[in-house]
Amino acid sequence: MYPEKSINDFLAELSSKNSIPGGGSAAALTGAVTASVVSFIANLTVGKKKYQDVEGEAKEILAESTKLMDELAEMIDKDSEVLDEILATYKTGDKEALLSVSKSAVDFSMDMTKKCVEIMELALHISRIGNRMLASDFEVAAHLGDAAVNSAIANVKINLGNLKDEKHITEVKNSYTILQKKSQQLKKDILANA
Repeated sequence: MYPEKSINDFLAELSSKNSIPGGGSAAALTGAVTASVVSFIANLTVGKKKYQDVEGEAKEILAESTKLMDELAEMIDKDSEVLDEILATYKTGDKEALLSVSKSAVDFSMDMTKKCVEIMELALHISRIGNRMLASDFEVAAHLGDAAVNSAIANVKINLGNLKDEKHITEVKNSYTILQKKSQQLKKDILANA
């Protein structure tokens, strides 16, 4: 639904009084935009005589970033579905159902976080071999990518509050802390290449 709409439509709906779409959709969009920037850099590296030695690598990065861009774009809608289910469950007062949908929401947002970190890894790779005329775009990818990672983690945290299994909560916290630190380091490394 949202990927087929205009940017203005999405912004208008996100800024409205409606509960959907929410911040998770914004996080997914930010991740998809980051992937687009990585694809842009790769596209402007492929076919350039100066970068013919790394053309194979750039093509691989392009294929992976395009795949992740599509997956994250799909998550814009999927997040709205997840949020809709959570809000509907809150209204029923069914605590067991809330536990179940919250766990699914945590898993979904963790998956989004991992995809955004993958994009950051691709951004680092292309910043090492890519077209130097696009150094400012390396920076854009670094800042957007890290924002996408942290935004996805924010949605993990909010839904983690509804879970009861302390061992699982600790595992998830440890996982997203590792991903957050990894993203921070990747951002630093990408910026060093800009």
